Amino acid sequence: MTKRIVVAGLLVGTVFFALSGCNTQSQVNQNEGTIETQADQEIQVVREVKVDELVEEVAEAQVVEESKLALRINCGATEPYTDKAGNAWLADQSMDADKKWGALNGLTIDRGDLGIADTDAPKIYETERYSMDGYKFTIPNGKYTVRLHFAETYDGITAEGERVFSVTINEKSILNDFDPFKEAGGYQKPIVKTIEDVAVTDGELAIGFTMNIQNPEINGIEILSK
Repeated sequence: MTKRIVVAGLLVGTVFFALSGCNTQSQVNQNEGTIETQADQEIQVVREVKVDELVEEVAEAQVVEESKLALRINCGATEPYTDKAGNAWLADQSMDADKKWGALNGLTIDRGDLGIADTDAPKIYETERYSMDGYKFTIPNGKYTVRLHFAETYDGITAEGERVFSVTINEKSILNDFDPFKEAGGYQKPIVKTIEDVAVTDGELAIGFTMNIQNPEINGIEILSK
């Protein structure tokens, strides 16, 4: 009988020793009935630090992404516009001394609801600036993608070759003898010309237009930093 009591006492002591431990401090969660060791706590702290570092990295990446320039101009429009893809387009304006960008001369027109198809931004092609010398933009130095939007919507143009003009960016020819009707494949059809790796080294991006046959026209401009 005495031997059994001693053995039982040893077992209780062993269990108590395992729970308390010499090198590990344990905490019993009374609500959940679980045991959390100091090692578990240290792992949890390390994990929390790594998560915080990851959050900081993501936040920094977002700041870099948000700092990129995305300038979209709805040429000829008097009101800003948000297209179906969620892109915000600014209303057109003339270049004045107090402005960072604008058109150099030209006239504007709004042709109303034309039902332009095959685009996420149909309203871009309902307005236009025509007979302009160009546009100027004061932007940070760097490389940009420039997208120029055109559509022949003047009912006086009914065939290829009736409106032809040339376009330059920073005095470099990018579209020579450009015919919107021909390039788009017909009347009231959008065509976008994308120019990659446009380098800005003096804080200015200039788009120039030269008439060949009829007045040059443009419906939209996008300037996107790389």
